[in-house]
Amino acid sequence: MRASPFLKFIAVLSWAVPAAATIWPIMPNTEVQPLGNNWGNYQNYGSSAANGYFHNGIDIITPGRQGATVVAVAHGWVKGWGTIQQDLHWRLAISDSPMSWTGRSPGWLYAHIDKDRPHSSVGDEVFPGDTIGYLVPWSPPGFAHIHFARISDTGAYWDRFPNYTWWFIENPILQLEPSGDLYPPVFDNARPGQLLAFCRDNRDNQYLSPDSLVGAVDIIARIYDKSGYTTGNDTWDKLAPFCIEHMIRRDDGLVVRPWTLSFEFSNRLEASNVSVVYKWDNTCRSRGDYSRREYFYIITNTTGDSMIRRSDTTGNWNTAAVGDGNYWVVVRAEDHVGNTSVDSMRVTTKNGVGVADLPGLLAAPLRAPVCPTRGPGRLRFALARPAEVELVVFDAAGRVAARPARGRLAAGEHAFTLPGLPAGVYLAELRIRGETGPEANRRAKLVIAR
Repeated sequence: MRASPFLKFIAVLSWAVPAAATIWPIMPNTEVQPLGNNWGNYQNYGSSAANGYFHNGIDIITPGRQGATVVAVAHGWVKGWGTIQQDLHWRLAISDSPMSWTGRSPGWLYAHIDKDRPHSSVGDEVFPGDTIGYLVPWSPPGFAHIHFARISDTGAYWDRFPNYTWWFIENPILQLEPSGDLYPPVFDNARPGQLLAFCRDNRDNQYLSPDSLVGAVDIIARIYDKSGYTTGNDTWDKLAPFCIEHMIRRDDGLVVRPWTLSFEFSNRLEASNVSVVYKWDNTCRSRGDYSRREYFYIITNTTGDSMIRRSDTTGNWNTAAVGDGNYWVVVRAEDHVGNTSVDSMRVTTKNGVGVADLPGLLAAPLRAPVCPTRGPGRLRFALARPAEVELVVFDAAGRVAARPARGRLAAGEHAFTLPGLPAGVYLAELRIRGETGPEANRRAKLVIAR
């Protein structure tokens, strides 16, 4: 299983203990099986495209088979059996905790169980590999599947149907063994002739030409992933990537936004946040059903962590803060086993303010030591007046290596000791915020030899 390099939000909750690796819930349960939908991909089955939603599980497809055997993936107790709609949607909710435990606990959801064939019942204790039911026949026949999810709920019985109360807490693909994905994600053009689309921040149908970007913009990328374990249908094979990152650099190589996590589909999904991730308007229209899969990601809607929140819509690229010029927007997409694709697009900002004309608070430039071999190096700069400052050091891959300073500083000279970084080339970035908003960032190359 991959070790994520990204900043993650860790919730310290009694029920949030990761599950151990599990077998697959469909026989043969020790083989990787095809997915027809995965955690977090956009869906609008049975609703208008404007009413899309996150897929809150993984759909494990059984090509050429109806009525496949469903097995328990872990030891647990059946706390729920019911349907949320009709005969196709009966499901078992199996808790990791015994019937006597009524606090919140995690468990597993197995949906689309045939109610007319033998199945487990509420109160049953089950063990890994136990047969707990059979899949209900599905239409279209090739999409027979189990909807499988990691959930949590409270109470001795999780039987509040059709209005269930459980939370969808974790991407189950991260727990299944063996785990496989053969191909990296794929980029499609977001607009004709354009890898990416650029829309005014939090607006629909207000797109900008990439050679004349102004103000705050949302950057939109169109991406899908295929696991290589096919359902037999090219459309159904198109899944969401596991994570997306982006960075922005000027033509001369100056990084104006280091690698930043846009989205990671690992944690709890809130249905109301689908529009934070997916764009849906007349130009970039996300779709997810039996006939079309088109995923348009608003990659700037982020605070840089792996949680998806409504407040992430405050994210954007403020082109006015970087000065007029040519920039490269670079996007990286990855699947859950680490296969990676990278693509980029050159754009031009035209706000009428050149880089040299940006207002500044610096009385003396950012100065970084070169090859400090005796004792710790120090980063130095001087402020003309008090300001909110953040000083960040990035390694050669664009990852944050240190953050020596963050907060309000008085006018005058400032020096900050570097932590014990490994030998290498780094970029020190000084971010300054004045009374009227962000000032231009200042950067200096830092070389450390030990």
